[in-house]
Amino acid sequence: MQDYSRTESKDSTAIQPRIKPVEQLPAKEQEEELFIGEKKFRSAFGVLAILFIILSIFTVGTTSQETGAAEIKNRVSTSIESGFTTETDVKIDSRDFEVSEFEGNGTARMLIWDFKGNTNNEVQILVDGKVIREVHVLNSNVAAYSVPVPSVVTIKGLTSNSGVPITYAVKFPEREQTLFNVVPSKGANQYTLVPRL
Repeated sequence: MQDYSRTESKDSTAIQPRIKPVEQLPAKEQEEELFIGEKKFRSAFGVLAILFIILSIFTVGTTSQETGAAEIKNRVSTSIESGFTTETDVKIDSRDFEVSEFEGNGTARMLIWDFKGNTNNEVQILVDGKVIREVHVLNSNVAAYSVPVPSVVTIKGLTSNSGVPITYAVKFPEREQTLFNVVPSKGANQYTLVPRL
């Protein structure tokens, strides 16, 4: 707060503020340690956390082309990530699958993409005979659909731009399974989804 008082100077009488000195605040009290060496523990924990983050960034699982080709030949994989593509030519036949052990009756997420990359082949997706996607263009981008459990999901081949069977992968994240398949133009594959009993 300023206190104004009249002071006289040689030239004139002026009002000048009289400033009071600011009171000294007490020095910040030092924080007490909860246990001996707490500061060192915090520092070490911080360094370890940073190292863990850096290591996890550099060790994210990537599947090699050879490993991916072997998994595709096996048709079912629990280790391949969604969106995996390969340039390796892998010969597999068209199959129907039964996917079981879903948690109760309800819905499941179905992911679908072209494991050969961006061929832009076209399929139709049906659930219990009803169309849920008239034309789905397959590429390396993963598309997600919600499908009921129990049900039968049908993937119908529409157009193959390369003249060979249409390649695609389907993944049910709840089951952690990636299924690799091919479907000829005008052909179909079925996935029977069965809940756990």
